[in-house]
Amino acid sequence: MKMREVTYACVAMIGMGLIGAQSAFADATVVYKNTSSEGSGMQTIRYVDKKHVRIDMANDAARHERTIMKLGDKVYMIIGEVVQDLNQMAQMMAMMGKKPKERAAKDKGVSIKYVDTGRTETIAGITGKVYRFTERGKKHEVVLSKDKDLQAAVLGVVEVAKAMSVTMPTDSKNMMGQSGLIKSMALLRLDHVMKLQSLKRDRIPKSVFKLPSEPQQMGGGFESLMKGMMGR
Repeated sequence: MKMREVTYACVAMIGMGLIGAQSAFADATVVYKNTSSEGSGMQTIRYVDKKHVRIDMANDAARHERTIMKLGDKVYMIIGEVVQDLNQMAQMMAMMGKKPKERAAKDKGVSIKYVDTGRTETIAGITGKVYRFTERGKKHEVVLSKDKDLQAAVLGVVEVAKAMSVTMPTDSKNMMGQSGLIKSMALLRLDHVMKLQSLKRDRIPKSVFKLPSEPQQMGGGFESLMKGMMGR
């Protein structure tokens, strides 16, 4: 799974819900199945609170599982034993250049409207409403639920996305600020790209949030990390 697809998978559910969620939740573990041009994979979200979030992404085509972890106010990308501070990565990407003003202005004007189909769908034991929307001329179908347990874990993805917003594709960021119709709802399914597999509320051990090594500084292992993230 390439960097763009990894990032999109992390934020696809955000624009479709949880923007307005403020309540406190207990531990939650949510598993989604992802399907992309690179093959199928699983995304596991573990949420304890805003300062302890872990997202594990495993893909058939990837040599190593990717992990994004939020500890306190820091967000890290982990591939194998290599750990990178995403704040440093965002700074480096900003130094590499920005989009042309014409494209940025065009992206800013993108708007997504969600249409309630009147249908419902039950996935992994949770019932949600089926909506349709069009983005950049492409039609999509999404199933959203107000289930509070599911919202608990996805709230953690919102916190991660806030911290790594500089590294997001612009179209993914646009999804985060859309229709009030879907605020405070969580994703059950997005087309055939992402689908909920399970939700558990067991207590998550503290060891889950331990980094495998010290974060890499710019240079050194950073180049190999970037190549791994880009699927090279």
